[in-house]
Amino acid sequence: MNYILLYKIRKRVKKIIKEKILDEEIATTKKSCIGCLADEISWEIYELLKSDGE
Repeated sequence: MNYILLYKIRKRVKKIIKEKILDEEIATTKKSCIGCLADEISWEIYELLKSDGE
């Protein structure tokens, strides 16, 4: 498993999500966890990239 690639994907996804929140494109609450959402999306992207590479 390439954790460096996963970290880079997570970092980019988190940045995109933060930008969308600032632009009010994504609604959030005080209990929203951007990192958790970024992790979930990152894993999905990683799995897609991994399956494309095989």
